[in-house]
Amino acid sequence: MVLYLGFLLLATLTPIFLAINMNRRRIRLLGLYAPVVFTLCMLKVIESNIRLPESGSLEASLLMFLYGFPLIIGSLVFTLIRLCFVYSEKLWKAYLIFLSYILGPLLIGLLGLCVVMLFQLQQFMFVVIILMILVSYLPPIYLYYFDKDQ
Repeated sequence: MVLYLGFLLLATLTPIFLAINMNRRRIRLLGLYAPVVFTLCMLKVIESNIRLPESGSLEASLLMFLYGFPLIIGSLVFTLIRLCFVYSEKLWKAYLIFLSYILGPLLIGLLGLCVVMLFQLQQFMFVVIILMILVSYLPPIYLYYFDKDQ
């Protein structure tokens, strides 16, 4: 229990200190931290579902609840701090980009889950997870190609 609480503190406080340090150094924002963490968590879900098809979803759910979500939340806090620093004059733009980090994969996941439940296509869930991963990289692509004024 103490080890897990230590992990939670490490997963949430380290990105905050990292973001503050990067803001002080004025390092350019690429926005890749949250999608990379999300990708690693989703790949673990896919791996556990392929390795143990009968109990993989239970293992994947447990891993995501205990380890994946704290890491994803820490990476989103890091991204929000970085975005608010980079767009300090245009906070509305920072919040919109941050919402795209959250809502893009979430909406793809909900839409895919509805399709899976409606048509009973369990194998389609892997396609949904891959699409969620790809959509999570859209905000960094926007930051890299279309926002050169950072």
